[in-house]
Amino acid sequence: MAARASGLARQAESSPITFLIYSPFPNYSGGRENWLRHLGACLSERGKAVRVIAYATNRAPFHSLEQSGIDLVALPSVRYFYRAFRLLNLVSLGLLKYLDLFVFYPIIAAAYLRSKRPAPLVCMNPVPEGLAALLAGVPYVVSVRGDVPKGLSSGPYSFLEGPLRRLERLVLRRSRKVLANGRDTQERLSRADIASTIVPNGVDVARFAQAIPAGDMGRDLVHRAAGRPVIAFIATMDEIHGVNDAIDVAVQLKALDPDFMLAMVGKGNAAAFRERALALGLAGSIEFMGEADSVVDVLQRSSIFLGISHGNGMSMSALEAMAAGVPMVAWDALTYRQLIEDGTSGLLASGPAELADRCMRLLREPGTATRLALAAKAAVREYDWQKVADIFLAEIAYV
Repeated sequence: MAARASGLARQAESSPITFLIYSPFPNYSGGRENWLRHLGACLSERGKAVRVIAYATNRAPFHSLEQSGIDLVALPSVRYFYRAFRLLNLVSLGLLKYLDLFVFYPIIAAAYLRSKRPAPLVCMNPVPEGLAALLAGVPYVVSVRGDVPKGLSSGPYSFLEGPLRRLERLVLRRSRKVLANGRDTQERLSRADIASTIVPNGVDVARFAQAIPAGDMGRDLVHRAAGRPVIAFIATMDEIHGVNDAIDVAVQLKALDPDFMLAMVGKGNAAAFRERALALGLAGSIEFMGEADSVVDVLQRSSIFLGISHGNGMSMSALEAMAAGVPMVAWDALTYRQLIEDGTSGLLASGPAELADRCMRLLREPGTATRLALAAKAAVREYDWQKVADIFLAEIAYV
């Protein structure tokens, strides 16, 4: 019996740490992909074999995996032809996406997991990755990256939120361990009687602190700002990430002082938000910049970072702003309170008018802005990727 246990331990030690992600990684940018790319590279540097199971796509790569040490497995997917899938999903009013989430992908991924039985297996969200592992009957850990049921039940499918919360609880209660990406995610899970431990998001502290020459996005940002101070909002262009709230802040800011530019940076369809900004008389005050392949290029040319995500897990862009030395003005919510202390390493506010007032204070008090930025840079060292890797390895050591 002792020999068998020893053999199993050696096998687990030599097996790759496997991550299952419902994404065309590394062909997509996002918080989960950013976390996985950096954490995987850190684990590889320590001699750990790392495998990522993503789905196949014809999209061009967004991240480079060269010298990362990450072994990639791409599963067959109905989403392979990216543009065609988007068109068909639009025609079907989003039904195709949900069929893939709850039928096609779980079946394909479960078949692979059942045949390979990777261990340890970390699912990069309860749905659909954790669901696939549950169907496969393999042991799994779930890394919860935010409020998944809320994110998957937007628009006309809001009626799905209740069933999705029940499905999330089922998947998480069957898991070997639940990893939350921050205190806000942990508290949400606790309210559903799900115990979790925190493995936070991270940041390459040295990279964001080092000044870099302006790239294409940086030069475009400087050109559009034309000498005005830049307030950076970096997120996916959708409601849950606070895009409309950012527009409301701009309205309040313009009433106080029109000499600013709010740079809206991120992927997604910004057309409806752009129309709203124009209707509110914000032409020139708000610039929709699109997706940036170098966030540091934007941050190092910004005076303030605006953090107003609606509780979607610890903010990666907030960590990056702190590391880049950009003072933060953010919602007075746990999403940001877990990162900054009001008045010491950033400023918190409870509404658009207060957010605008705090932004204006930093623009008028450069000494205060510098003091807050320096304190934030010191605090963010706790989230360096190497430290996150230490926490992660400790949590899965006995799974």
